[in-house]
Amino acid sequence: MSVERIHWIKDTPLGVTVRRISFVAPHAHENMVEITMCLEGSITFDYCFEEFRLKEGEYILVDRDTHYMHSGDDALCVSFHIDLLKMTGRYRNVCNQMFVCEGTPESEVPYNTPEHKQLRGMLISVLDYLLKNDETMDKFTEDILHVTEGIMDLIYYRFDYVFWKVSDQVITEKSLVRIKEIVAYLFRHYTERISLNDLAGYIGVSTGYMSLLLSKHSIGFEQALAYIRSWRAERLLLTTEMSIADISEESGFSATKYMYGAFNYWYHCTPGEYRKKYLREMKKNNKLTEVSVTEAREQIIHLTNEQLILMYIKGDDVWN
Repeated sequence: MSVERIHWIKDTPLGVTVRRISFVAPHAHENMVEITMCLEGSITFDYCFEEFRLKEGEYILVDRDTHYMHSGDDALCVSFHIDLLKMTGRYRNVCNQMFVCEGTPESEVPYNTPEHKQLRGMLISVLDYLLKNDETMDKFTEDILHVTEGIMDLIYYRFDYVFWKVSDQVITEKSLVRIKEIVAYLFRHYTERISLNDLAGYIGVSTGYMSLLLSKHSIGFEQALAYIRSWRAERLLLTTEMSIADISEESGFSATKYMYGAFNYWYHCTPGEYRKKYLREMKKNNKLTEVSVTEAREQIIHLTNEQLILMYIKGDDVWN
């Protein structure tokens, strides 16, 4: 699997890499989130067996799923990476959570929420800041750490899978923390037989309360566990020559038929179809050119000005 080169900002958990992309081979990250935004042209972002065509100012966040990108016109893109291992002191269990954000009209759920707008504005602000400042400036590292925490706060509290289908739901911080504890538990024990009773005992609540909490605020116990097992299967499909039956067992499914059902739900295809498509793409070489933030000055200034017009002329208030 391709290894992505990341330009990390010294002494921070943030990496910012600007590239003209024709093709980026399939790759995946551990303990990291990646947000790719198109700055000029358009690019196809492919993950979970779905394709999203990103245009200028549109973006997609991906955590652990394998993904690749391709463009017919050397689209100018920027990828923001956040090292989650460096964020564990601020966010408990952050490496064992599920995050998703599709900042494009092609998303299957409403995308242009205040949170989407806020994240877009913060990402553009980072680019504008990097364009005008460098590591020698006073408080540079402090500023980058501050904005990275702001971006991660938004991801952690608003782009959790809890909010995927109902982005404007109201949930107490206590309930959200409990759900995050549950998801982290599932990541640690997905190869085992897990029941609602197990989860209730771990969290210290009744089984009835646990069932109500998950049905009201999340994708549900069975679907969350199915995703985690499917993700493990996805990684084994692309990195080993194991049979699908062996992968099913290794991933914690009690029978191969259950793996097929879960994989089809989350990846929109069969395990065999997924393996065939992504292995074919993995044989291709990357076709890209790295550029500096300065070389993307024109596009960054354009997006910054557009953002200011949206906020202060057209009244598109991203904070409410």
